[in-house]
Amino acid sequence: MRVHLINYNLIGQDAIGQCIQNQARFFRRRGDAVRIYTLWPATGVPEDIANLVEVVTLDALLGSRGNAFWSGDLYVYHFPGQYALMDTLRVLERGAVILYYHNVTPPELWGDDSIAGSLARSIESVRDVVRFVDHIVTPSPFNADELTEKHGADPGRIFVLPNAVSVGQYAPGIKDLALVDKYKLGGKRVILFVGRMAGNKRIDLLVAALAWVRQRVPNAVLLLVGEDRELQRIREIVADARSTAEALGVADAVCFTGVVDDLAAHMRLADVYATASLHEGFGVPLIEAMASGVPVVASDATAHPWVIGDAGLLARAGDAEDLAGKIATVLNDDGLHGDLVNRGLRRAQTFSLDRYEAEWARIVSRAVAYLPRQPYPDLMSAPAHSLGTIFGGAPPRAESAGL
Repeated sequence: MRVHLINYNLIGQDAIGQCIQNQARFFRRRGDAVRIYTLWPATGVPEDIANLVEVVTLDALLGSRGNAFWSGDLYVYHFPGQYALMDTLRVLERGAVILYYHNVTPPELWGDDSIAGSLARSIESVRDVVRFVDHIVTPSPFNADELTEKHGADPGRIFVLPNAVSVGQYAPGIKDLALVDKYKLGGKRVILFVGRMAGNKRIDLLVAALAWVRQRVPNAVLLLVGEDRELQRIREIVADARSTAEALGVADAVCFTGVVDDLAAHMRLADVYATASLHEGFGVPLIEAMASGVPVVASDATAHPWVIGDAGLLARAGDAEDLAGKIATVLNDDGLHGDLVNRGLRRAQTFSLDRYEAEWARIVSRAVAYLPRQPYPDLMSAPAHSLGTIFGGAPPRAESAGL
């Protein structure tokens, strides 16, 4: 079978990049021919994955119907937001199509008008995109509900498939003393957060919570791991968080590490993992923390409650004091700490790669029972720049035989 995986980029360390890599390896082990199509060169991926990547443009694909892209048997379009290559959905003449919906951050949570516009357009496009696919896969019931309630997707075509975490890589272990020295963590109780310092992550609330925590745990520190300078808005958020830390008297207890290569080792530095994020379609770092034997405290927002289950504590979204209270309780109560560790380790096993691949195989088997796609004459001859104006048309395909 010829399998095409499509996304606007491929970054080895982020959740979507890991998902694409897992899928590519799954198909290759089955003997399928796999290509990964992106708008940008892959970064941070091993050679076996990099060799599968073809960097293309929409114009190039539409201008060459002899390209191997058009002869696929299965197309998996990853959707972290609208991007140009998704326009090929409307002109495919063959193959089954899966939309892998990762969710889109609400624009109001970014606080940046230039990015907010793009996010708003992405959200608006979902209702039309779902009409052009056979099946939709998404990592949480929160996303599935959003697809049906906000975007009109048929619930019968949606599969909830949690993202996989390498529970062998993320496992309890001793702290790396070189990292302890690097971040001056000796004798400290470490509160860890992992993720891009975007607006929805609300790292300002984590900083505010730290000030409350230190009233009960004076040696508590906050370690923020992840992208902190990629975009102007991210740099502004980090600068504001530093200013808040200074004003609250905790500046010396807040450390931004930037992107790291050894995330598993950084997880093992933590005494508790905490996130104040207000919007998550899943939350891979929660699972990585639990698999590492680190108790989790999270806001009770979006997908967090389902991902955590009974294996962590939930704090009221947007409430730094409540978040701080939960964190301090975990740090001060050894019995609770140990109980959450054990619950987290059990919970993490339900997100293992083996379980992921077993369910993914069932979804793929259903998806490839399809009828050939039918050409859509109005789009076959449309120039690339005009495709967006035609997007609201009727779906150019027959019903899937697997539905």
